[in-house]
Amino acid sequence: MKNSLSLVVSLVVLGAFSSVGADELSDALKNGKVSGDVALTYESRNVERQVGTYYADTAYSVGSIGLNYETAKFYNFSANVGFRAYQPVWQDDSHFVTAHGNGDASERFYEDGSNKHMELANAYLAYATKDIVVKAGRQELSTEWLTKYHDAVTAMVTPFNNAQIEMIYSQKRYRVDPREFFSATDINGNDGIYKLGFSYQLSNEIKAKVYTLVAPDNYEIYGGKVNYDTKINDVGLGLLTHYMETREDVAQDGKMLELVGYASYAGYKATLGYVKTGKENGWGSAANYGDTVVPFEEGDHMYVPDARTTYFMLSKTIADVSLTGLYGVTKYGQFSKDEFDVWASYNFTKQLSGTLGFAVTNEDKKDGSVPDLTQINATLIYKF
Repeated sequence: MKNSLSLVVSLVVLGAFSSVGADELSDALKNGKVSGDVALTYESRNVERQVGTYYADTAYSVGSIGLNYETAKFYNFSANVGFRAYQPVWQDDSHFVTAHGNGDASERFYEDGSNKHMELANAYLAYATKDIVVKAGRQELSTEWLTKYHDAVTAMVTPFNNAQIEMIYSQKRYRVDPREFFSATDINGNDGIYKLGFSYQLSNEIKAKVYTLVAPDNYEIYGGKVNYDTKINDVGLGLLTHYMETREDVAQDGKMLELVGYASYAGYKATLGYVKTGKENGWGSAANYGDTVVPFEEGDHMYVPDARTTYFMLSKTIADVSLTGLYGVTKYGQFSKDEFDVWASYNFTKQLSGTLGFAVTNEDKKDGSVPDLTQINATLIYKF
């Protein structure tokens, strides 16, 4: 598929709309919903020493506006289209040359080496019934090894009670949110990647999933996970076991083991996690297009060969402020590093919310590839 999937879907949407009566189409459009937000984000980084342009002393603020329109349903069909426009508000060094453009913000907000503009976020046609949801076009994904926005065709099917089949084909990946904008990364040389997953709720407490992803003529991913969630009196308990391995056509195979346990009580939630990668090639090609494993703000070494990460996270809402603290240590080969993160979020009103993040990494002095880093970020979002 060499043509843009979003363009193809647009033509399909027009065809689908034209197949219904004018009055029905008019009603679906009139009853659609418009939503949006105005966002302002700030980030500053201070590094022990500059390594490339990603690990450098930078500070910037970027404003953005997001708009989204979703039609009402007709014949189980609906359409969704949205975009986000960006504009740097302030940069400590507007002449700093990064790998993607000029200015401190250009390492996080860029397209093809040029600074800011506007990008489609959602642009898809959906068909939804009780047992099947199909979307074709640009959409947000949050599944194993596929995250952020994708030009994709997805289908979630419930073939029988407690079971779900996940089918995905993705051609391109994007990041379009208030804190980052990366446009149009081809997936597998524009040949795309296919995913098939099967989930089954074994009981009220146990859910299992197996999945495979295939990037033709490149690599394959096989994985499985089991979730256990229960509650004893006022204490919530949970466990996750997740194993993945890759079969690489030209590189060495990758592996990953993820073990997570948590307990919750009186609004507190404590999480203990452990992630181990393969000795030869880490995760392999698994994380090329996103992951849901790394909990850190940075976490740069969690996926390298022979990495063992142990982390502890504690969450609690105090006086309407949601607080999360995270500390973890990653040992990789002969090196070791640790990271400490804190996030806070608060809803000033139903429309206005704010988040604040703080991250500190302490790198191994014997490994010169990454410097110690301190990062602060803050984001305000007004939704309408």
